[in-house]
Amino acid sequence: MYSNDPLILELLALLKAHGVLHVVISPGSRHYPAVRSLEADNDFRLYSVVDERSAAFFAMGIIRATGQPAAVMTTSGTAAVNLASAVADAYYQRLPLVAITADRLPQLLDQMEDQMVDQVHLFTGMLRGRALLRAGAADIDQWHNNRVLNEALLAMRTNGAGPIHINFPVRSHTGLSYGIKALPTARVISHHSPVSGQIDWDDVRERMRGRRIMLLWGQGDPIGANTLEALDQFTATTNSLIIADHLSNLHHPARLARPFPALRSGKARSGILTPDIVITVGGTLFLIEEVKSLLQSAEVEHWRVDPDGLLADPFRQLTDVFQMSPTEFFDAASCGAEPLSEHEYRSVAQEVSAAAPAPKQRYGELSTIGKLIEGLPHDSTLLIGNSSPIRMAHLFEIDPSVTVLANRGVNGIDGSMSAAVGYAASSERLSFLIVGDLSFFYDMNALSIRHQPPNLRILVVNNGGGALMHSPLPANPEIQSQAALHTSAGHNHTVRGWVESLGIRYLSATDAPSLTAALDEFTIPLVSEPMVLEVFSEKITDTRQMSDYWERTATAGADAYGKARAIGGMALRHLGLYEHARVIKRKLNPN
Repeated sequence: MYSNDPLILELLALLKAHGVLHVVISPGSRHYPAVRSLEADNDFRLYSVVDERSAAFFAMGIIRATGQPAAVMTTSGTAAVNLASAVADAYYQRLPLVAITADRLPQLLDQMEDQMVDQVHLFTGMLRGRALLRAGAADIDQWHNNRVLNEALLAMRTNGAGPIHINFPVRSHTGLSYGIKALPTARVISHHSPVSGQIDWDDVRERMRGRRIMLLWGQGDPIGANTLEALDQFTATTNSLIIADHLSNLHHPARLARPFPALRSGKARSGILTPDIVITVGGTLFLIEEVKSLLQSAEVEHWRVDPDGLLADPFRQLTDVFQMSPTEFFDAASCGAEPLSEHEYRSVAQEVSAAAPAPKQRYGELSTIGKLIEGLPHDSTLLIGNSSPIRMAHLFEIDPSVTVLANRGVNGIDGSMSAAVGYAASSERLSFLIVGDLSFFYDMNALSIRHQPPNLRILVVNNGGGALMHSPLPANPEIQSQAALHTSAGHNHTVRGWVESLGIRYLSATDAPSLTAALDEFTIPLVSEPMVLEVFSEKITDTRQMSDYWERTATAGADAYGKARAIGGMALRHLGLYEHARVIKRKLNPN
């Protein structure tokens, strides 16, 4: 029988799946649950060597003789330290040695517990990969263990070979249950690379046959002609649907129009857009949370295509990593293949998009951003600040000739203006930046940089604080005041004095007519001087407009059951906001 511990079961299942069947064991007690479970499985060949140093070199001899990876397993403390010599030698011999060390819980480190040292960095500088497992029973701990085990075991033989370290904590090695008759089926992540071995493209194409494929294209530069040609062939062959946000700079007939509201619509949440295979390409995905919601109750395959070959697993369903450029993947995956799918997935998706409502053009932050996007000159660049601007911008379609950029590596508000100044100073394109007031004040010194480009236009939406953080709260004046003080950094400032003191042309708008007039001047291409347009709105009104819009979107195209679920979801999200309000109220009135 195997141990009942899910961590031990996952470890053994993935060792077996990745072909690590030779295990050299040194004596001890901390790793007893794993050893006893190994003894229960006839697929593993076990060896006993007392001295850990000898055990590790013994395992290296097995690797040399069999051409297969081998593991050495020890208890915690100095036993684990003794593997260092062999790990170092395996690193420079490029041998797939798996050093498996039992450990105590990390919370006990340096607390005068016995047989415990810091095992996390034991072999730093001499590993191809490391899997630091967690003893928790939560879903996120089990997902973490599966991912890092796959990651390390793949690194052992990807782009060469070398040793890896697997460290597993054990709560207790006594009083455990052993009632599991068979190992579970663990998720195995496959790595495909032209460098590491031949890829069976016929098998790849067969796996796509008849399946609904969603292609997620993340942040990146405008797409080159060769990639577009390969993408044309791939989408024609597979009838796949492209989900691409503005930052992807991808414009293609297979792309879903207005994907942000479409994915959040009631019809989409009913499951009609759920794919069988998700393929991710490019950098950061603005729409990542929307896609997570779409996939959370479905079993899908996630294929990641990227030259970095990393196991990025945002949906917790990663099955394949293709370490290559998108162009190489699309060329090979569709080369010479007959149509693989004839379903109506893409046309159904476009119907969902068409059913999503358009934002109402009432004066405020949302309409300001929409009107600017609609009036952007041809072949210009749009840079977007994080928080509300990036979200609102994705409710509107953008001219394909416009390049869209944003600081979406970590998604902070800092540096938006500095990046825009640097871009415009190095480009001849007319460049527009949309930022909120907090982003502007945070980075206001960017306007004093001596390299002030004449082709830069900055739109500042000033609604007196961070509107996104000041989401609809009860109209209690005390609660509003407290939220503005700490949560949304409320203020009464204007950018005008600073802008004009630097000799930069300043425009402003306070209502719909003045906004129209200001935008006409702000977007004219012939003017060769920097401009700042400050649009004044009110954050409570702005956030309520967005809340109203999402409620309309959540029920768009859904049946009665879907509408009820959507409205319930909105209620739960607002419940968190009201709980925040109650916390503030208790602080104001503790009695």
